[in-house]
Amino acid sequence: MDEQHSTPRSDIELPERHPKAVPRRREAARVAVLRAAGDLLTDLGFHAMTVSAIAERAGVAKQTIYRRWRSKVSILLDVLEEDLRDGAPWPPRAEDAQASLEHHTTHLIHVFTQSSTGHVLFALIGHALQDPATAATLRGQVLTRQLQYDRARLGDALTSGPVPTPVLNRHDADQLLDLTVGPAFYRAFMTGQPMDPGFVKRLTVAALAPRHDSPCAGVRPFPGPSR
Repeated sequence: MDEQHSTPRSDIELPERHPKAVPRRREAARVAVLRAAGDLLTDLGFHAMTVSAIAERAGVAKQTIYRRWRSKVSILLDVLEEDLRDGAPWPPRAEDAQASLEHHTTHLIHVFTQSSTGHVLFALIGHALQDPATAATLRGQVLTRQLQYDRARLGDALTSGPVPTPVLNRHDADQLLDLTVGPAFYRAFMTGQPMDPGFVKRLTVAALAPRHDSPCAGVRPFPGPSR
């Protein structure tokens, strides 16, 4: 072999490759589909929205959608999961447990009544009432994760401030969340209207009142029912 014409392998210039180009395109398509689905739900409603319309609005082929999602319901489940992850936060270490719970309850009421996230949630709940598979996925894939997140943040909230409360067990945390999230959801479903700040304060105080060492124990809770 003529060594004069041989080229050491380290000197060969290979064309530059971009291994992340395909994943980036896929991520861009995913985001476009989720955004299109959320927009079309608002514009057309659940029943009128189709996968074809989502693909057209997102600027992708239907095959691109079906490679990742089985139906418009699957898309909306991903929309809700991502929205909740980004849009239902707890406040960053408020001054005390009462302030944290009040802030989170107020934020949830806004999510339920004045955001696209609430629109997606209620659309999926409506469909889940007719479809057990959707109900199971909604609870298992999305809402259970949100509950786990809320439990952890509630524990953080109750140990903040000048008078921290004891660590909650899982049962007590779920009960406290039921006492605050439940009325917010009920108000959103029944009226579509937010709660006024005074009502939110009384609600969160009443929820914390059974914890005798709560920093809010001295605030008057809801009066009992008249007999």
